[in-house]
Amino acid sequence: MPTLQFACDITEADVRAAHACASRHTFYEEAGSRPANLALSLLAVAQSLAVRLQTRLHLMAAGHQDHDTMVMIRNEWNDLMCCVEPWQGKELFDEERFRIVEHMNEAGAASRAYALGQARKFAAGATLPDRP
Repeated sequence: MPTLQFACDITEADVRAAHACASRHTFYEEAGSRPANLALSLLAVAQSLAVRLQTRLHLMAAGHQDHDTMVMIRNEWNDLMCCVEPWQGKELFDEERFRIVEHMNEAGAASRAYALGQARKFAAGATLPDRP
């Protein structure tokens, strides 16, 4: 699977895989230890995020596509990535897919890049193009 870049590319399989990664490693910790307690807490958060993400992805697939839903998918995905990040480099951690995403889609990334370029020109004293 290609590297995950945008929120619109997040799949239910990605969500299931991230949750499975957190689940697998949680049970490797010594019961009652501080790492085990932390892992259980991360797993509880990951499980909640996974359920919410799957629901939102179902809504998107059913045609309920709006900006707010995409923002929530991005935010919840990024929160889920914080839950699985402690196991980076371990079994089940997908280096290509388990990453923070900044933009909803390619157009959003291009728009931000353009805006940053214009801001840099302005900050350097260059004039901005006239608005149409």
